[in-house]
Amino acid sequence: MPIRQRASRHRPWRMVVAVAVAATATVAPAAMATGTTAPAGARAARTAAPVTVPAGAAGPGATVTVSRTTSLVNQAVAVSWTGFRPSSATRLQNTGDSLDVNTEFPVRVYQCRGTDPVSSSDCYGSPGFRGIEATETTEAVAPIPGFTYAGQTDPFDAVPDGPANWQDTVTRADGTGEVTIQLFTKRESAALGCDATAPCSIVVVPNYGRPEGSTEDLLDAPWAWALRTVVPLSFLPVENACPLSGDALRVEGSPTASDLMATWRGKTCTLNSGAVTLDYTAIGEPQTRGDVASATTDVGLVIDPLDAEAASGRGVVYAPVSVTALVVAFQIDDAEGRPVTSMKLNPRLVAKLITASYRSGADPAVINNPVNLFHDPEFLELNPDVPWPSGAPGNRPLLLGDLSDTTVALTRWIAADPDAAAFIAGEPDPYGMTINANYKKVALPFASYPLLDDQLSTTFQPIQGLDALARQLSIAQFPGALVTVEGGVNVVTKPPRQNPGAREVISILDAASAARFLMPTASLQNTSGAFVAPTPASLKAGVTHAALNDDGVTRSVDLTSKARRIYPLTLLLSAALSTQADKGSREQIATFLDYVAGPGQVPGDELGQLPGGHAPLTDELVDLLKAARTAVEEGPSDEPTDEPTGEPTETGAASPTEPPIQPVPLPVPLPTVPVDVPAPDEGAEPSAAPETNPSKKPKPSATPTSTTTEVAAPQMVMVASQPTDERMWALPVLLVLALLAMLTGPLLLWLDRSGRGPRWLRR
Repeated sequence: MPIRQRASRHRPWRMVVAVAVAATATVAPAAMATGTTAPAGARAARTAAPVTVPAGAAGPGATVTVSRTTSLVNQAVAVSWTGFRPSSATRLQNTGDSLDVNTEFPVRVYQCRGTDPVSSSDCYGSPGFRGIEATETTEAVAPIPGFTYAGQTDPFDAVPDGPANWQDTVTRADGTGEVTIQLFTKRESAALGCDATAPCSIVVVPNYGRPEGSTEDLLDAPWAWALRTVVPLSFLPVENACPLSGDALRVEGSPTASDLMATWRGKTCTLNSGAVTLDYTAIGEPQTRGDVASATTDVGLVIDPLDAEAASGRGVVYAPVSVTALVVAFQIDDAEGRPVTSMKLNPRLVAKLITASYRSGADPAVINNPVNLFHDPEFLELNPDVPWPSGAPGNRPLLLGDLSDTTVALTRWIAADPDAAAFIAGEPDPYGMTINANYKKVALPFASYPLLDDQLSTTFQPIQGLDALARQLSIAQFPGALVTVEGGVNVVTKPPRQNPGAREVISILDAASAARFLMPTASLQNTSGAFVAPTPASLKAGVTHAALNDDGVTRSVDLTSKARRIYPLTLLLSAALSTQADKGSREQIATFLDYVAGPGQVPGDELGQLPGGHAPLTDELVDLLKAARTAVEEGPSDEPTDEPTGEPTETGAASPTEPPIQPVPLPVPLPTVPVDVPAPDEGAEPSAAPETNPSKKPKPSATPTSTTTEVAAPQMVMVASQPTDERMWALPVLLVLALLAMLTGPLLLWLDRSGRGPRWLRR
């Protein structure tokens, strides 16, 4: 078996990722109200205020409101209006790849270059206006080229250098309307170029039109543009606000911390006192655990802990940094075109979604099941007051394609529910629906979504990267693609973007992403039977009623607790810290943790504050954070020396003095834990708050936490941990010692027998 050398600590690709993530130094819009007390002495949180401007061209007293206009990044903002002319229908009758030529008086919301765009050519994704020739009764109207970018040959090509983010919709009978639009920085659209030095704008365009010219296909006509309302936007720097240097503290870990680390990084490097520059790389938690164990990094952000042996070998302590959650987010409009803002889901319904168990075409594995979630009697019984849309066949959810602790948390919750576990095992639900036959008895929990139905290979494709997953949900686009052959060439066609009024996209992603892109989230059923939304109070209950791991800090929701306030997919994000780091790094870690424990726990929209989707740590968790800080500052109990200690380790074993080699993933299936979860005790009383004192015995979990690391990580091959250079020196040294022994033995024997040696050699 070949042996791979340990990866270098200085990885060029990782630096590139770090720059990209750090450059988004920002604060996401707060989506959860503050539910806990801020640390003593902390400033009160502030939220960016919406901006309302007059829109006189659209009608007397008309106004446009944008939810946020300053310190922007790649995020979503809500745009609403009043006093506009009502549209002729309650929703546009089209999809994202066509234009409605029947509904009159639609409204388009654009993101445009500059604060005073001269035409729709400055607006991202504009298809332009081809002009009108003169007639006997009307004058000619000049064409308006669409939005163009470098290399574009057709000035009326509606496809820009990325997914178009403009939104079209209708105005209601009362003259009001609203949409949510994703804003692009110059990273998402180089041609648009929005940055701290290049402001942009929101432009709201209603089309009242000339005779027979007031429909969606003419929204770029000059008569529609004349009715525009412009709202300027300012952005945070896209490039690094804090230059990376050799003194930066290298941090890697959970992508759920990307928004969090971006805002903390943007603030901590500018502090007059206690400044620290952070170099953050977002990678999966399983890889992070391997990198902490192998000394590739001294600070790793994880949800589930390292295994005990790896943690001990690096002197790892854990510091809680944030309480967050995994959520089921969605963009769904009801049968009347109105946005849905809430829904209830139980574990069995989520199990149906992630196993592609709704009917799709003639797939025999699901042939007798409802066509989608909106036709599922179980879902309709839980959500009876919404006129749900008919929906697309199958209605596949957007899922994360990476190995992730968040997927482990989701499938652990499903496995702990008796009804969901029985459904996975093959038992029909009360209405006769069964699991996709290809997923029957799939072992739970797992760390990545398996693709087991070959007939769904083009429509059920998990998305690589948490940020890409969130952005695709934001533009309401189904996963997958259709491949056709045209002239011997494969042509890949993705499903069209869905317009407001006709959206039906669901995703499972982190709470911070849902907050940044203003996505509504589902209330999930916990063990008590209650349906709970992800709020600061429910996340606090989730970490309070939690099953502690053996380290006494990391934890997961106690899935046996009957406490009604628990949000069942609460996540505690912790920093795995090596106390064996060099003194300079330990000082930086301690300084960083000082900030995290104080100003970093204040919710708000300013740089350095806790962004939306994260809840402040409880007092007990702050105490654990401070204890970890002290341990890191003190360092290892025995300072390492240059002299080798202990016996050489066997191949594949961890050395007592050297960190293990980074594990090498193999292309084999993940180890999994079979579903074998007992039904909860219906007579159990709501559990009290768990003991968080590390010295006390942890509370047992419904799913053994000891298997978490094995489930969350791929199969690994471990190689000897002794560095190559030490092995190269060992052989010559041993040969020299052997030669000395061969020469010394006969000499001592001759001295002894001749009586010429020292007294202690004479007989």
